[in-house]
Amino acid sequence: MKLINLRLRNFKGIKDLSLEIDGKDLNVYGENGTGKTTIFDAFMWLLFDKDSQNSSQFNVKPLDILGEPNHMMEHEVIAVIELDGKHVELQKTYKEKWTKKRGQADSELTGHTTEYFINGVPKKLKEYKDFLAEIIDEDTFKIITNPLHFNTKVDWKKRRQIALEICGEVQLEEIFDKNSKLLELKDLLSDKSIEDIQAEMSARRRKLNEEIKSIPYRIDELSRIDEDVQDINTLLESKKALEGEIRALKDSSPEDYEFRIRNIKGSISLYKNQLVELEQNATKDLREKIDSAMEEGAAIKKAYLQNKDTLEDEARKVKTLTEDIKEFDKKLSDLRAEFEKVKNLKFDESSNICPTCHQVLPEEEIQKHIDEFNSNNQKKLISINQLGKDIKADKLKAEEALNAIDLKDKEEIVTALKNEMHAKADLVKSLEEQLKVIDISESKEYKDILLQIQIKEQEIKDILELQSANDNSEKVKELNDQLDKISKQIAKIDIAKDNEKRVTELKERERELSNMIAELEKKEFLCEQFIITKSDLLEEKLNNKFRLVKFKLFETQVNGGINETFIATVNGVPFEDLNNAMKINAGLDIINTLTDYYKFQAPIFIDNRESVNEIVDIKSQVINLVVTKDEKLKFELIENREVA
Repeated sequence: MKLINLRLRNFKGIKDLSLEIDGKDLNVYGENGTGKTTIFDAFMWLLFDKDSQNSSQFNVKPLDILGEPNHMMEHEVIAVIELDGKHVELQKTYKEKWTKKRGQADSELTGHTTEYFINGVPKKLKEYKDFLAEIIDEDTFKIITNPLHFNTKVDWKKRRQIALEICGEVQLEEIFDKNSKLLELKDLLSDKSIEDIQAEMSARRRKLNEEIKSIPYRIDELSRIDEDVQDINTLLESKKALEGEIRALKDSSPEDYEFRIRNIKGSISLYKNQLVELEQNATKDLREKIDSAMEEGAAIKKAYLQNKDTLEDEARKVKTLTEDIKEFDKKLSDLRAEFEKVKNLKFDESSNICPTCHQVLPEEEIQKHIDEFNSNNQKKLISINQLGKDIKADKLKAEEALNAIDLKDKEEIVTALKNEMHAKADLVKSLEEQLKVIDISESKEYKDILLQIQIKEQEIKDILELQSANDNSEKVKELNDQLDKISKQIAKIDIAKDNEKRVTELKERERELSNMIAELEKKEFLCEQFIITKSDLLEEKLNNKFRLVKFKLFETQVNGGINETFIATVNGVPFEDLNNAMKINAGLDIINTLTDYYKFQAPIFIDNRESVNEIVDIKSQVINLVVTKDEKLKFELIENREVA
């Protein structure tokens, strides 16, 4: 793509400008604020509705001295570009929409419209965008038309992705050729990525390490089992004798008292459960209503507190914003007064008299004093005007934020939730009062069950009195204690034998795990070497495509691993540490490679070109924006460089 001509009409600070470039390089000269960057903004706005800084929030309209937009005019950019040897005219016109409402004498601004044209033919927005998208997408265009865009505006991961697309993937055979030891990974890489292999090996190694770390503790625990017990045969004989003695004592009892008491207690429990069931049935409905009301009340209270907090926050915002707007109004009023004061200052005619000889100064000297006076006043007015713009923008933001807040609706919601919360609390209190007056103890069914419980309790008392007359339970308890001690000693001997076998098994497992971990660590090391080798090859392939810039795709960590990164360097110096001239040349070198890759060239706008003595060879058309002392824009076509 080449820019053939460009016309701006009422665009930002430029009233009317027509550039006949004819696809050549162009130097644009002027002091700061004369409109050099506006030319770049206009071209980008024509294509993508954004300025050269990639922002869509900028004012197309010219502003008056107080920073207010000028109205009742059209804002237009027209460009003729060359694509594949053919000229295409693109045009965008931005207009105000004024409406005169019924009953009103004057029209009012009610909106804006934008008209689009391709070769003079009106187009809808979608048609216009689709036409440009077929030429090249917006993101790609920006990185090949602005030398600084790629390194300063594009996320590093996206830049890295573009770079890897340019250099292409490294094949496995290339990696194996550079490091033959990595052939051990070939089979694993047939169906898995190196990252998947690393993750698998790491997970397996962590699991094995956890197991091997636990083995010494388990061996130590098993070895501490007390084996200081009697001979197993003696213990078994003592156990048999005690069991026989206990059976004899139990058989000599006239009745199994404990068995009978357990059965009676079981019956009592059943009767008591019936009493609880009677009470629950009588209060079930009320309790369910209370639970439901309490649950609903909790939900309402939560909503009330949340909305109350939100209301208080919004009220504080309203107060702060209102105070800010008043302060902005005061500052604007003071600035207007100061503006008028400066504007109405008159040149002091007494300064035309020489203080030494008291003669009238020469006419050229007087004119010089007048010019200096006017220039100083103009600078003061511009400064006041800019400050007014900034304050007015802050005020507008505050007013928009204030208008977005609606306290009335939130207050109504909070009041409604508060009333509903109190209503639920009153309902719960009423239901609980009803619950207190329910009494089932006088019912016939309740009294019958209570009588059965009393009968069963008396049966237990009778059995206990009979048991006390024939009690040998203390002797049985003493023998059971002896039997329990002997059983524990026998169990210790069995456990000690099992533990000795288990310790042997654990030591063998420890050796097996050590070998498995060593093998995994070897493969993990090979994976790291694979990534490092691939990283070196990738950087080599990528950097071979650039003349000036070299890229660092990976960085080595303290532990020897590597992390992905993307750092552009020139002679080893990172891009962000380069001076402005080298940053621009680095960006141009990148653009050369990108235009080769995308097979598409676009005009390159180089801002602050005066800071670069010499730029690298460029294949694309170049438009240099050069800061000079010229008070008005000057243009110079470069005839002696052929643009490919």
